[in-house]
Amino acid sequence: MEAEGGTLKLTVHIVQAIDGRFDLRVFELPELAAQARGVDEIPDAVKDAAARLTGRPKHDFDIEVRY
Repeated sequence: MEAEGGTLKLTVHIVQAIDGRFDLRVFELPELAAQARGVDEIPDAVKDAAARLTGRPKHDFDIEVRY
């Protein structure tokens, strides 16, 4: 999970997409759940949720979205 430079790589999966809302899950943090209103919002939504869950700053996370 730890990537170069001390960042954490998180792999995001879209589990459901309804009416422009995406329900997201993260492989490396199964307890993390997030939502985004558009594809472009996914990385920030996951970084915000991961930061709240772990107490780490948002810039510590590298997000990869799998469709």
